[in-house]
Order: sequence, then C-alpha cells, then structure tokens
Amino acid sequence: MDQEQQKPSYWAVLPAAVRYDPELPDKAKLLYAEISSLTGQRGHCYASNEYFQRLFDISDRTVQRLLKALQARGLIQIQDGNGGAGRRKIYAGINPLAENPDNQQQEPRQKCRGNPDKNVGVHKNNKENNNSPSSPPGGERAKKALTKAEPDWKPDRFLGFWKFYPIHTSKQAAIRAWDRLKPSDELIAEIGKALRRQMATDLWTRGIGIPYPATYLNQRRWEDEITKEAAPEPDREEGPEWI
Repeated sequence: MDQEQQKPSYWAVLPAAVRYDPELPDKAKLLYAEISSLTGQRGHCYASNEYFQRLFDISDRTVQRLLKALQARGLIQIQDGNGGAGRRKIYAGINPLAENPDNQQQEPRQKCRGNPDKNVGVHKNNKENNNSPSSPPGGERAKKALTKAEPDWKPDRFLGFWKFYPIHTSKQAAIRAWDRLKPSDELIAEIGKALRRQMATDLWTRGIGIPYPATYLNQRRWEDEITKEAAPEPDREEGPEWI
C-alpha cells in the first residue's frame, strides 16, 4: 500500500511507557500515537517525514528530532527498505521487530530505557496498559537515595535557570540533565538568550508546547528553529538575570 493511501485508523494507541515518560517531548508522544494509528497487521507503517510535516505543521528537522527521541528510548525502530532504496518502514511498540512476522532479517533487540512493561505494545491493548508506572526497585529508600538538593555542576547557575524557566516540573530529572550537559558559561549565555526569545513566542506565552526542563536540556531545545513571526526581538541583547 502506498504511504499516501495508507489511512490512519480511528483509534491511536499511547502506551504507559510513552505517556508517562517525563523526558519525552509532547510532540513525540503525539507522533507516536499517529504512527500507531497507521500501523497495520504487519506492525509497521510507511509514513514519510513529509507526511508528518504536513499533518503537524512542523519542519523536517523537528520531525527528525522527534523520531530520534522515540528511537533512543526503544519505542520505534526505522528500517530502510533495500538499503535505503525502497520504502522506509517504521515499527512501533516495545522491541517491535523481534516478534513481527514481516521481519525476515533478525535484528538485535533494542532495550527501552526505563524498563517499561514488556507487555506494552501497539497491538496489546489490555488492562495492564492502564496501570500507572511502577515504583523503582527499593521503594522509598531508592527514591531518597536518588534525590539531590542541587546538581554537582555549577549549582548556582542551575538554580538561576530553574527559577527563570517557565514551568517547574521534574526537578530531579532536570538536575540529572544539567549534570550530564555540564554547560560552560558561554553555553549558559546562549541558552539564556534562546529562552528569552522562546518565552516571548505566542505558543509559550499561552503555555503550549513548553517542554519539561529536563527535556529542554537533554534535547538541546534552545537550538530549535523559531520563525521570525513567532520570535520577536528581545529588548536587549544580553541574556536574562540568571546569566
């Protein structure tokens, strides 16, 4: 079936491993849902980047970034037919290629970060998918052991970033992301200037499409393209007060 003729089903599936992932962008979750609605009996769809661009009114660069985010977490796998000369196939689900009858070439199973329920998948729409995420091993003791009051890397600069950022969700994930990034003073200045422009856009002003702080850092969202219409020039060139 040609990808332009492949019609999405009425229902889309959004497993708990996708819904409750705090570091996965909201648009990536929406993209996953669309992929699941296009997935047929063989477990894959042929949708192109252009299809997702038109559907969600986003750039090709954004589509690539969202697909990479889903791939990195083991939620989809992309297979180019005939070494890239044929139609691309997007498989959705946890370890989607391992049990798919159409996959003649066996590929290594890709582990999903966060160890989601092995029964969660596109076509396994059962009651287990409605359960909230389980607690990490060790219960409350494990949570306390992982809790940090501040990051190891430039804690004062992180505090400024955290206070300036428009939403305050999943601080522990943001602390981990900051320590992984280890931003230099120059990068912090770059992030600050980008944030001022993004916070002035129409969507962010209305509270729409703002990623979690950890997602913003992990996926380098300060590098996102912003149209001239959506990005008014700041009143001054230097960054916000926390720079």
